[in-house]
Amino acid sequence: MKMGCVGCLFLVIGIIFFAAVAGGFLFLSGNIFEAPPFDAVEWSRGDASSAQSKLYELVQRDAGQSTRQDPVLLSEREANALAAQYLAQTGHLRFEPFGIRLTQGQFTLRGRTQLGSILQGPPFAQIRPYLPAAQLARPVWISARGYVALDQGAPGKNPGTARVVVSEFSLGRQPVGTWPFSIVMGPASPKLFRWSVPGTVRDVEIEDRRIVIRTR
Repeated sequence: MKMGCVGCLFLVIGIIFFAAVAGGFLFLSGNIFEAPPFDAVEWSRGDASSAQSKLYELVQRDAGQSTRQDPVLLSEREANALAAQYLAQTGHLRFEPFGIRLTQGQFTLRGRTQLGSILQGPPFAQIRPYLPAAQLARPVWISARGYVALDQGAPGKNPGTARVVVSEFSLGRQPVGTWPFSIVMGPASPKLFRWSVPGTVRDVEIEDRRIVIRTR
């Protein structure tokens, strides 16, 4: 075997060893199972219906079926209900309790789910059936802070893309960054952080206790 190949082999082994150690530290760390402070937000799952009605107005504007130009406003209650529903349907992530706080320019999300719910990507999904049920059912808190960015589309033609940009991410009381979450969630991860919006949407702004959506 050539020295170059030997070097590559040791490099691959080193990367695998580092990933195993890092992954082991992350998931064996007691900090990820410690509950952080939780600031309860009042909302109900029924608030998602009123939010969806408001979002349908954007579809009508994009199709030329509405001439309204006023901003579409989502309350903090509606944002919570809509986000909880989206995470459950798209990422199979169900939280109890769950809360999003909206402040000027950013959001803060915090919710409790089960450890097994976030082990969706390979190889975690493959080994999950062999893990003790009690471990998979252990509660784990997810905390995130970030904002929403918009890639504009063309009104009536091409949809735009809304993206969640996460600046802080923690499991329990352990800050971990976003990449471990993306790895364990696998293919579901990109869908959680971006979605299509009607091309008529001009910007999305987070204000205190509400989201403001402006159109063209």
